[in-house]
Order: sequence, then C-alpha cells, then structure tokens
Amino acid sequence: MRNRPALLLCVLLLGLTACGAPIEEEPFSAAFTIRPEPELTEVYFDTSYAEETQILYDDALNADQLRALFAQALFGADAAIAVRWVSPVRYVLRGSFTADDAQTVSDLAADLKTVPAFPGIRETTADDANLEIRFSEAGQVRFSPKTDGSGRILSAQITIPQTLESAQRKAALYQSILRACGFFFTAHTPLESVLSEDTPAAALTEADWAMLHVLYGSIEPGESEDVCLQKFDQVMLSD
Repeated sequence: MRNRPALLLCVLLLGLTACGAPIEEEPFSAAFTIRPEPELTEVYFDTSYAEETQILYDDALNADQLRALFAQALFGADAAIAVRWVSPVRYVLRGSFTADDAQTVSDLAADLKTVPAFPGIRETTADDANLEIRFSEAGQVRFSPKTDGSGRILSAQITIPQTLESAQRKAALYQSILRACGFFFTAHTPLESVLSEDTPAAALTEADWAMLHVLYGSIEPGESEDVCLQKFDQVMLSD
C-alpha cells in the first residue's frame, strides 16, 4: 500500500497523455482593408489683408482708396445727396454711330443688368427714352443729367463726337454711361477707373463695378455723404 500514491500519480499522468495537452486559442483579429490615402484638395486661404480691411472683389483694391474714389465720384465737391436710377433705364442711340458703338453700349447694358437692385436697362427706339446717347459729327464729349431733387435720376443725355478714334469713343462711352448711373464726377485716385483723372481706364474696372454694387445694393436716393460712407464701410467690412 506504500506504493499507492505513486500508482495514482502514474495513472493520472497516463490519462493526461491520452487526452492530450490543452490547446490555447489565438486572440481574435478582425479582417481589415488598407485604404489608400485620400488625395489632397487644394484649398486657398487668403491672408493678404486683415479682417478690419477686407476688400470687395479683388484683393488688389485698396479699401481706403476705393472709399475715396466712391466719395469723389458720387459727391464731387458740391453735391449734397446721392443720386441713382429708380425707374428702368430706356436708352436710345441717335446720330452717326457705328456697329461697334452700338455693340459697346449693348454689352455694357447687359453687364449692368447683373448689378443687384439695378432697375433694369434696355434699348428703345421710341420717344419715351430717358437716356439718349447721341453721336455727333464734331464737338466734345458731354454729359447732361436731370434729377428730381430728391436723388432720383429722371433722364440723361450723352454726346460722343465721331471725330474720336474708335478706342477713344469706346472709353468715352464707358465713362459717360457710368456717370449716367449716378457717379456724376471724375476723381483723383491711384486706382484705375474710367472716372480717374490720374489713372484713367479704357473700360470699367473692378473698382468701378464695386462702386456700382454698393450704390445700387445699399444706397437709397437722397442719402447724405455721411450716411453713404457709413453704408460703404459696412459693406466693405461684411463677410
């Protein structure tokens, strides 16, 4: 009986050998797919100006210079109130104009229709025209507006001499039509503009279009210079 414990141990070892050693399970690993790296999209962050001097349209425009141009072109030295069209503009061409002259006016009229709150402009051949563009054989470029005294433009007449070369007539048309929109005065400014006496442009520039958008998008006829410039600043600093 002294060998009984040893006998039991041998029996136990034989049993384990017959059953085999326990097998450990491998840890669970979910299937996965390596995705390709996403392509980088080009993102443009404009850091060319500080938040307090944001600029409309083109970062090349200087806010202070544009403000000065806006004030000079809209008010000159004597004007007390802002003027602009409220009723739709109906223009007529008279005199000895060319096909290029007519196309210049037509193209500019189409562009003016894209200005927010502009009351509309179209050509007419009737006597109800409120914007007459006359091409004379000789003379000087002339612009004669008529207002109702409360800031509403009633009519305007533009005279373009045919003695000017084609490019000069086109530049005169751009300047005169912009003046007929409410910017009655020329200005001294380093910004390129058809209204600039220092850096005149041959066609409407970013500065000219920016002024049109402010005048017809934010300004009411008859508002004072102080009010208009406050509104100009609000637009310029808006997001």
